[in-house]
Amino acid sequence: MTISEEVITDVVVSLNKLFPNSTDQFIKPFEKLGDPDIYNGMCLDFKLCDREQKNKVTPILRVAKLGDAEEIVEIYKELYNRTYPYKEMEDVDEVRRMIQDPSIQWIIYQDPSFNIAGCITFVLDFDNRRGYIRGFMLKRKYQGIIDITKAMIGSMLGMIHHFRNTIFNWYVENRTAHAKSQYSMWVCGIAPIGFYPNKDVFLGKIESDLMQILYDERALKQYRSEELPQIISCVETCYLYSERRYDLGRYKLVSPKNRLDFHKIKTIKRNLVKHVSKDKYGYEAIHFTLKNSTSYFKFLYTPHVQNFEKTEYRVANLEELYVFVREFIKCGRELGIRYCEVFISAYKPSHQKLFHDAGLLPRGYIPSWKYNLENETFEDHILFNLFIGPIDCSIQLIDEGKDLLGALELNPQVYKIEEKSKPIKVLEKLKSHPIRKIIKKSLAIGIIGYISLIFISAIVAFFTEPEAYMMWRNTISDLGSYLFTPFPGLFDTACIMAGVITIPYYFSLQKKIISQITSLEKSITIKTPYLGNILLKTGVIIGVCGGIGYIFVGVFSLERAGPNNIIHGLFAGGAFLGFVISIILFSLYIIFFQNRIPRSFGIFGIVAPLTFFGLYCILIDPLIEWLLLISILSFSVPMGLWSFLK
Repeated sequence: MTISEEVITDVVVSLNKLFPNSTDQFIKPFEKLGDPDIYNGMCLDFKLCDREQKNKVTPILRVAKLGDAEEIVEIYKELYNRTYPYKEMEDVDEVRRMIQDPSIQWIIYQDPSFNIAGCITFVLDFDNRRGYIRGFMLKRKYQGIIDITKAMIGSMLGMIHHFRNTIFNWYVENRTAHAKSQYSMWVCGIAPIGFYPNKDVFLGKIESDLMQILYDERALKQYRSEELPQIISCVETCYLYSERRYDLGRYKLVSPKNRLDFHKIKTIKRNLVKHVSKDKYGYEAIHFTLKNSTSYFKFLYTPHVQNFEKTEYRVANLEELYVFVREFIKCGRELGIRYCEVFISAYKPSHQKLFHDAGLLPRGYIPSWKYNLENETFEDHILFNLFIGPIDCSIQLIDEGKDLLGALELNPQVYKIEEKSKPIKVLEKLKSHPIRKIIKKSLAIGIIGYISLIFISAIVAFFTEPEAYMMWRNTISDLGSYLFTPFPGLFDTACIMAGVITIPYYFSLQKKIISQITSLEKSITIKTPYLGNILLKTGVIIGVCGGIGYIFVGVFSLERAGPNNIIHGLFAGGAFLGFVISIILFSLYIIFFQNRIPRSFGIFGIVAPLTFFGLYCILIDPLIEWLLLISILSFSVPMGLWSFLK
């Protein structure tokens, strides 16, 4: 059949009969057109009534040929001023390869004189039975002249006709800089279902995308999995939005506990392997695997737009997924990405919760998204994504897109507020200021200096007259007396130095511990956040009190101890008691509320200082006093260096 034989006159279709819910409903008003075989060319000689007549030119449609590649590339370069982020579309050889690829269908729009006016691309995923629509382009001189609504209708008629039994859903990621293409696709029934905030960059400007989709009714009724969707509470609004349109039926709300074995996690982390492969267009395929395992987590990094997409994974247990997700987020932080996404099974609430706790939020419930080849059924998935920065409040959306954002509780005006938060950026700069680093390094050096002074004092006291100093015979405080050392000032200085350092030490340690707890770990102890905060805050207060006491131990050394050494004794006892209680509180937090620091270290922080403090109170033995100090330093020094340096 030739293009002239495809011309059918006097066919009128009401626009009001469009906006269908399925491909079957879409093609029904065009049945009089016969079989729209786009591979022999299509003339769209039908009229759309019940709309404003703008006397637009009806395009002629045909599939692309190898000779069209150069002109297609020029369309992309013209419309995006040679800044199109997906550089394969500016490579003539690559476009020729895509034209020859049976999984990529390129449709050309021509004017009545058969000059190329624009194009559109359909990328077919035969495994998942879905088609991805991209690159709906018109040359500038044809914009406002060619009827893009009829062009879209003709394109969809041709694709649906040819792939009726192989492709069961068609979707697009539409730009939100304007709503024209959104509307043209909505006319064809390609309806909004998900949102990609700040996913793309076009013409140097960050843009959000609107996900729209059209189903073959069989994908939703005949071949959709009969398994009951199990979703966490934050997904419910997305589900209800899709349910209103597609009549999805029942679902189950689940609150998974996600109890993780962190000993297993440590083993998994040791076996983690990262692979990165980069192609000539700048795309980086990042692949996490585990040694001696078939589990994996892979995604595509696009530096031009700073995003992660096309995320896929397979895991044997939650611990593996936990490690992968943390590495995923860490990798994004290191690369400075602005957006990442993953489609998560609607039947795995524990997976949903892991990603949600890592900061990704649901932005759309997509029924019948992936095809299970083993069961020959379509399975529902949820679009989860994470984005950084304000959403442009000037985005353009069709009414249905606005309804979707309302259901997702995404208001661009609200996110615009983030632009006013410039002081936050100033604070971030201050945090990385060299002076701050110098101060922290100086405090770390002070810790080493304190330990050095204490042991130098002991060595000097041991080798000098009038009386040799012995750790098993003399108390620590004797180092501050002329009876045992000619330089008691060394000990006094060490005490004052340590007490001063202790004040920033405890505040820094509290902040460091909190910053190291991921949202995934917080979720494990979500029922007792108040108790955790109390432990940390009380530990800081008591520790600071112990530090102040230690300062006065140096000020009121045995040479200035007061009657019967009472002043010195009170401050020394207060310092020891403050440090021991503080260490116990921090250790309890380490054991029950986080997992970066080994639990064994927390157990040591409770057992050792408490044991020696108890023994000292009973026996008042100098050697035990020294062991008590060593147990305190064994906990505090590593934590201090970690806090100040790492």
